[in-house]
Amino acid sequence: MSKLTPAMSQYYQFKKEYSDCIIFFRMGDFYETFDQDAKTVSRELDITLTSRGKGKSGEKMPLAGIPYHSIDNYLPRLIKKGYKVAICEQLEDPKKAKGVVKRGVVRVVTPGTAIDSSMFENAANNYLMAISGNGNDFGLSFFDVSTGEFLTTQFSDSPPYDRVAGEVARMSPAECIICPSLAEDPDLSERLNELNIVINHFDTETFDPVNAEKNLKDHFKVSTLEGMGCEGLTYSISAAGAALAYAMDTQMRELGHVHTLRTYSDSDFMILDSITLRNLEVVRNVRGEGKSATILGVLDDTMTPMGSRILQKWILKPLISTSDINKRLDAVEEFTHNTLLRYDIRSHLSRVRDIERLTGRIVYGNSNARDLVALKKSLEAVPEIRSLQKEMDSEMIVSLTGQLYDFSQLESLIDLIDCGIVDEPPVSVRDGGLIKSGYSTELDEIRGMSRHGKEWIASFQKRERERTGIKSLKVGYNKVFGYYIEVTKANSSQVPEDYIIKQTMANSERFYTPELKKWEEAIISADEKITTLEYELFSEINSKISDYSKQLQKTADVIGKMDVLSNLAEIAVNRNYTRPAVTADCRILVRDGRHPVVESSVPGGFVPNDTEMDCSKNQFALITGPNMAGKSTYMRQVALIVIMAQAGSFVPASHASIGLVDRIFTRVGAFDDLASGQSTFMVEMVELANILNNATPKSLILLDEIGRGTSTYDGYSIAKAVVEYIHNKDRAGVRSMFATHYHQLTDLSERLERVNNYHIAVREEGDDLVFLRKIIPGATDKSYGIHVARLAGVPRRVTQRAKEILEGIENESSLGEKDNATRKRSGYTQLIFDIDRSSRKPQMYDPVADRIRNMNLDEMTPLEALNTLNEIKNELNSKEV
Repeated sequence: MSKLTPAMSQYYQFKKEYSDCIIFFRMGDFYETFDQDAKTVSRELDITLTSRGKGKSGEKMPLAGIPYHSIDNYLPRLIKKGYKVAICEQLEDPKKAKGVVKRGVVRVVTPGTAIDSSMFENAANNYLMAISGNGNDFGLSFFDVSTGEFLTTQFSDSPPYDRVAGEVARMSPAECIICPSLAEDPDLSERLNELNIVINHFDTETFDPVNAEKNLKDHFKVSTLEGMGCEGLTYSISAAGAALAYAMDTQMRELGHVHTLRTYSDSDFMILDSITLRNLEVVRNVRGEGKSATILGVLDDTMTPMGSRILQKWILKPLISTSDINKRLDAVEEFTHNTLLRYDIRSHLSRVRDIERLTGRIVYGNSNARDLVALKKSLEAVPEIRSLQKEMDSEMIVSLTGQLYDFSQLESLIDLIDCGIVDEPPVSVRDGGLIKSGYSTELDEIRGMSRHGKEWIASFQKRERERTGIKSLKVGYNKVFGYYIEVTKANSSQVPEDYIIKQTMANSERFYTPELKKWEEAIISADEKITTLEYELFSEINSKISDYSKQLQKTADVIGKMDVLSNLAEIAVNRNYTRPAVTADCRILVRDGRHPVVESSVPGGFVPNDTEMDCSKNQFALITGPNMAGKSTYMRQVALIVIMAQAGSFVPASHASIGLVDRIFTRVGAFDDLASGQSTFMVEMVELANILNNATPKSLILLDEIGRGTSTYDGYSIAKAVVEYIHNKDRAGVRSMFATHYHQLTDLSERLERVNNYHIAVREEGDDLVFLRKIIPGATDKSYGIHVARLAGVPRRVTQRAKEILEGIENESSLGEKDNATRKRSGYTQLIFDIDRSSRKPQMYDPVADRIRNMNLDEMTPLEALNTLNEIKNELNSKEV
């Protein structure tokens, strides 16, 4: 093994300590990576891989580096791919170092503990999740280091861990740490891997409830966790303590902006599990393209990042308290009635930046001067917002206004930043140019010395040109050689004897004089003092702002909620939404309901539909009709209207009365999970089992084409049994919508009192099919599958042959014993069911109908049409006689 250089010995020591991290090793103006880290960085960042010196093996050491000032461009790309990066900085000035420069890891950046603004593509929370438990009871904690939000919860769960998966889907953590004992559970590991989050194991001792509780108490400086709601919740405390320890371990400092831990329970909110969130495309669309074509995308026209985060929380956690829901709706309604006030508040809100994340960076010590200016401009908008809110009367807005009364404590921060920081500061805080003149007498004096020195340089250049007669002579400066006198070689004969050679260039020579050297030392010394003092003054200002982090976070929360309320009012006015009546009963009544997402993209307008459900006569809607006609859209729109109403939003309808829903279950669409060996049908059955086992009389179930993934006999049998089970569950049944092509199921309405048939209206025009998109009572006896196939572009020979086969099947009676009740109610159904048409009247030739069919209306004049109509009328009258 070759002997390592002192610097490489340092590197390998840090690599041993942070073996699971990529080490960014600061060397001068670059962060260098070595060995396997270099290969990874080169591949992931698409930068050149070189080699230099020798590593432990004696072979050439792979090397890849990035400029230190470009770290914000490169680091986020590694973090977003799930890597952990340890930042190893130079801890002393290399010019003053004796021997190898001292270095140390100053922070570890991970997907769930990122705090730099460059790490975030949008305003959404960036949660670190911690999981603790014993396989039956679980504690989950969610910690956003960038904003200081800290949550924890505890509940029971069992394989396939739907409740854990539901919380993960709802909170979308960027990273998960899990106690080693749970990591050995294959069912839990498989479920977490399905959700595509970065999973890391963490120290077992940190998850120990005693250690975790002590960690939390020490951080919050409390003697009990009772005030935070988690006293006695062993696994909740374990997860929260581990999350805090992990964050502090990676940030390597106290997290002064984290002021409280909030314990929540899913009994406080409507439950939306991972399957429902996916099927309804609540905050992410099924194509994985972010919030476009989602209910969040439709409703989010917020003006601030805090508002955007709060709106997402409200949508993901709809309330189940009518009182709390109506407080939100009262506030939204008041905003809808006052257009000018709404406009003014949203105008002021547009000036507000991300106060929560700015505060986090300031407390963390990672802010720059531009962050302080952004905070100042944000705070300047608050008094105007507060004064406008005073004109409003709703309980929620009055409460929010009251919370802003102590804003006067923060007004001093505006003055502090305004007096201390220049209006347009540079990005770097270590190169000077940050602090305004007049803020520090000492700084102004040193600046005067520097300015005087530079004025002397200018006069020196003028004097030397006159003394030497060299008009092109100039005095320049660079960091390596300092100040110099540059003379072109063409004028070298005119160089005075007192010029001392400093550097020879291709076309010129550089000199200095003792007098210039003296002033150089004074100027550079002054500039260095200015830079050092400016950084010290900036740090002092930063520290003073940090002392107000709790008030800043409170202000950010109030501003965010005002943003959401005014945003929902703006959306309601612009999209013609109406206020829903949210009640504690079971009835869901919607008039002219519309799908909030689809209506914004459908050309020609959206066809509205009514919905009426209750727990007595209209509990179960059995919906039939062709594919593409809108069954799934209709069911989804009802669920989304319920979510919007309970989140506190107006809804797309002319009238809506929503009986509280505690949980929405969906089984819509087909998804294979081949990676885990599950077919479409197995996935369907797993999801169905979850619905049937956990639905309550307060729930809402949406089922689309249950039983289609297996043989038709099996599928029909399962579908029928499911309808019966849901109708009779706990004797009370569950509000449900069931879309199906098994038309025989429509007979269930005759013996199940709360089942009602509905279908999507269509109009046949010859061989063409027109979807009317209207839900009407009653059953249909056609699926129009061949029509849909033709619309999809299936070759005409195929659809024509399919039509012939269908006609043959409809005319045959060879599939065994018939269900007479089914035969009487059915037209065309699926292939297993024969059709008994004996009760139908034979089709007789009607010359009048034939004449009408053959009329060419396009070529008839109005008078000819009237005459023909009169002839037909007379002919019909003569037949009746």
